[in-house]
Amino acid sequence: MNYPTFLILLFTFLSLSIFAQKEGIKFTHQNWNQVIIQAAKEDKIIFIDAYTDWCQPCKKMDKQVFPQKLVGDFYNKNFVNVKLNMEKGIGEELKKKYDVFFFPTFLFLTADGTIVHRIAGYQSVPKLLELGKIAIDPSKRLSAFEKRFENGDRDPKFLMQYTGVRKAAMDGTHNAIAEEYLNTQKDWTTKENLKFIFKQVDDTDSKLFDYILENRAIFEKQFKVSKVAGKIENLIYQKVYDDQGNASLEELDRLFNKVYEPKIAKQASSRFKLNYFLEKKSSEKYAKEAVKYYEKFPPKDPSELSDVAYNFYDLDVSDKKMLRKALTWTKKAVKSDDSSFNYEAMAAVYYKLGKKRKAKKAIKKAINKAKKMKEDYSEMQKLLEKIKAM
Repeated sequence: MNYPTFLILLFTFLSLSIFAQKEGIKFTHQNWNQVIIQAAKEDKIIFIDAYTDWCQPCKKMDKQVFPQKLVGDFYNKNFVNVKLNMEKGIGEELKKKYDVFFFPTFLFLTADGTIVHRIAGYQSVPKLLELGKIAIDPSKRLSAFEKRFENGDRDPKFLMQYTGVRKAAMDGTHNAIAEEYLNTQKDWTTKENLKFIFKQVDDTDSKLFDYILENRAIFEKQFKVSKVAGKIENLIYQKVYDDQGNASLEELDRLFNKVYEPKIAKQASSRFKLNYFLEKKSSEKYAKEAVKYYEKFPPKDPSELSDVAYNFYDLDVSDKKMLRKALTWTKKAVKSDDSSFNYEAMAAVYYKLGKKRKAKKAIKKAINKAKKMKEDYSEMQKLLEKIKAM
């Protein structure tokens, strides 16, 4: 390698990176009171990058968008720019005050704290520039729409546009505007209105969502069955999961009962819980839910039972009653299909039950079958060693 050339290229790259950072948005390090004073003194709008440490799109903005010269030139000229962690200090206070639920959220405030515009989510360089231009235009920004609405403007085109602006803000207020628009419509089933409803719905406890459920066949004809089903399921999961990936199972049951017929609702709920407990590695909850599920909804292919039984082994289930139930599943699976995996699952459950001889016999059968079929049996070999060590 030509080291001098390499070093020159490296130096050039680092220099360009530092230069780009200097040319990008200059975020002030002043405290919040000083930011307000500066904004009032310079008669500028405050631009807030509301972020969190764990937000990946926030980090992407930091690396790809904020350092760009075009963005820096515009934002440094027109705004007092500040980055605020919404989980620390003044950020926590402003998060509650301005209903910041998604990250990143970009807020544009006057010095007196009035929001003139906002949007949430990753923004490319062109989009962030357009966002800034809208924020400084009194006729286009969010506050202009709010004023027209408060003054009684209920023109359908305006309400449709205002719904989109409010949804982009992601503050949970656009549903009310969407309903105002629909109140102006005699026929909600026009192609334009169906598209509007399907696009704007984002809450399972809204009139828009209820309308989709009540008229599901119409939406399925317009958007396809799979797309409507996917939309409904995504909205349910969005409702039941929190930011840490924990699900409210009570809320899940309520929504499944709202969306599906009773029998389907029970099966869908139990299936969700089964996958959820597996993901969370909640061994005993998983085992109990699995037994309950497969007693009510036996699979067409018994080998599915071997998968679940092997999960009992992987999750280290210790309840003997549950393990004995899993053993009956593996026996049923082997009877249906004496594959290497079904024997492996049987051996794993015997191992958990402390039955060394039977476990050893089953795993040897699994290995022999795997060898015969030229399958990978490395995991089976590991289980055999564990069984020998009992």
